[in-house]
Amino acid sequence: MSGWRQAVFVRQRRIEVIQRALSAVLDEESWSPATPRRLYIGAADASSRGWTMILPELANFFLDHGGLDRGAPSEPRLCRLARELHCPAYEVDVRDRVATTLYEVDVHGRLRISGAMPAAATALAGDDAAPSPIAGFGLIAVSDEIRDRIAELAVHPEARITALADYLGAVAGFPAWTRYADDPITAGELIYEPPRILARDPGGVVTRLSEAHAITHAAPRAPAAHDRRGRRPRSVSRTRR
Repeated sequence: MSGWRQAVFVRQRRIEVIQRALSAVLDEESWSPATPRRLYIGAADASSRGWTMILPELANFFLDHGGLDRGAPSEPRLCRLARELHCPAYEVDVRDRVATTLYEVDVHGRLRISGAMPAAATALAGDDAAPSPIAGFGLIAVSDEIRDRIAELAVHPEARITALADYLGAVAGFPAWTRYADDPITAGELIYEPPRILARDPGGVVTRLSEAHAITHAAPRAPAAHDRRGRRPRSVSRTRR
């Protein structure tokens, strides 16, 4: 295993539901015209325990606030996604093989951070984040047995490389997930298509419209006066009664 792994676990096993919610969250943001028309978010797979694992393609994608439009709340995408789905979610980061960070989000979008505190975690650890130096669940309900096992692995991280991170994934039904990046999952994927930018006025306000909206609400086209050979179509030449 290389020195860094990252995975998001969402309490929703229908990937298409997560796709719609994620698109709604990302639609709140401002996107550059240079953004690819199909932005690959990451691979996704569902477990029998009712959770979906997402392996982000871009580092810290779900921890990033994104380029939010003016007036939108400044929160990590993970918080906004959990609130949109009305379900808990958590992200596990493991760096340098043993430094593990756990980001938990409840159904209201409240964030809790525990474990190692890399730069990304430190930036998010505001008054509502309540960081803890020992990784463990505090917002998401788990059994005492799971809680005790996590505490044991967190106190003795040298017992086995990535043991804590793998066990945190096993809670959602994905044991040994840290090896998935070496053997990519193919069950599903999350794709985002940024809204099409139509115009930008002198004040910097951008008018946007999604491709689907543009097609659905396009005005009906009037019949052409002549066809390609210069003849008048019957729909035009016919006298209306």
